Amino acid sequence: MSRRSPDSPSPQLPTRRVWLFRSVCLAIALLPFLAAELALRVTHRVDPRDLASDPVFDSAGQSPLFVLSSDSTRLEIPPSRLNFFRPASFAADKPENTRRIFVLGGSTVQGRPYETETAFAKWMQLRLEAQDPSHAYEVVNCGGVSYASYRIAIVLDEVLRYQPDAIVLYTGHNEYLEERSYSTIEWESNPLQRLAQGSYLVRSIRRHLRPPAGHGQDLPAELKTRLDFVDGMARYVRDEQWRRGVVNHFRVTLERMIGMCAAAEVPLLVCVPTSDVVNTPPLKVQMADLDQAALDDFLRHQAIAEDSRLAVEPRLAACKACLEIDPEHAGIHFLAGMLHWKQGRARQAKDHLYAVRDHDVCPLRATTPILQTIVQLAQRHRLRVIRCDQLFDRTDSQWRPIPDGIEDPQRFVDHVHPTIAGHQEIALAVSDAVMEWFQIPATASAEESYRERATQHLASLDETYFARGKQRLEGLRNWAAGRAGKPSSDERHVEGE
Repeated sequence: MSRRSPDSPSPQLPTRRVWLFRSVCLAIALLPFLAAELALRVTHRVDPRDLASDPVFDSAGQSPLFVLSSDSTRLEIPPSRLNFFRPASFAADKPENTRRIFVLGGSTVQGRPYETETAFAKWMQLRLEAQDPSHAYEVVNCGGVSYASYRIAIVLDEVLRYQPDAIVLYTGHNEYLEERSYSTIEWESNPLQRLAQGSYLVRSIRRHLRPPAGHGQDLPAELKTRLDFVDGMARYVRDEQWRRGVVNHFRVTLERMIGMCAAAEVPLLVCVPTSDVVNTPPLKVQMADLDQAALDDFLRHQAIAEDSRLAVEPRLAACKACLEIDPEHAGIHFLAGMLHWKQGRARQAKDHLYAVRDHDVCPLRATTPILQTIVQLAQRHRLRVIRCDQLFDRTDSQWRPIPDGIEDPQRFVDHVHPTIAGHQEIALAVSDAVMEWFQIPATASAEESYRERATQHLASLDETYFARGKQRLEGLRNWAAGRAGKPSSDERHVEGE
């Protein structure tokens, strides 16, 4: 019998069999984790603590939005909260045959510059009552002025305890208002980390390993935005790292809110917020840090771009030259966008006008990354979405009934707030989705009844209601321009501490 030489190579297994063996071993090792994840998802066993924790703020000191009335029959917003909310209440014991819907968001939900009487939640309630008289509808407006998503999440956590039949969410405009630091936060930056963020098992493990409460920044009970102070506009500077932190914070918060509703088995409807880009120039423009030669070149081209005596094309060429020097200059983007828009060039106008919104140093409108986050998460979780940006695009720059990809400016009273007619349009889209959930067939006679109710309701509002709205609109414009601030010697600049 021949013997193998000590120097002869050992027999090798085929490569395919080696990789198959390794794959089987890996699958066996991962099987317990996959089984645990599947079990948690199938049984919806998400601990509320996994969803209630904010990665930035410690919100332990926040008071509830609703308290019992003096006779204990209703839950209502107390007077102490009416500086940011409008009065709202509902029965403490939910009546039979009642459908309760909470509408959450910022000042757009509240109906600013008017009030809740003409906000889309009100028109939505009137339409549902007309289309489905067999049920009573409680549509509770929880719109908080200047409330960002992380504050709305606290309200959501509360109202999910009040037996809601549905939640409507309209948020995204207020994410850049309050000061906070992201210097100690490590966000999930790659697909694997984002997958872990959505894992029920990872959330459970994190809960047990989480540091004690109080490790986050304190969330003030009394909301104060940057623009509430005389130096508020000066606090806005070009800071791309901070803005990325804002978007990441928004993504995590929206994911948490989606998880809260899923765990409570309450349907969630998400609205993509919309804003004016035609009549709203940037609120603050800041030059990039340029050397003297580049600055001189920029200013030379800017003078040409701003010269209204010149033809459109040379001015656009000058805009292009400026943006080659400073691509994020919101003022030049607005000038180029308006020149294109007035010429009926919608595609070019849209690129520049949306860049204005995204590069505004004082961003009071939901930016493209915020809007993309809403759409992506809604698609991932198969949520019903109301695209208010598309809903408000009905005409082109010549007022022809041709959508051009840009929201119609006449549908807004300012940079973000819709007209009353705009609120009615949103209400139609939202109530359509709710009627689909509740399997309510729409009828022409019920629609006529709704129009009659809407007309009567609008007529019931006296002139002082609209006068107050106009006064409030002027205040909003001053605030947005940084002219509504009040000095405060005891307030510190939070960012960077």
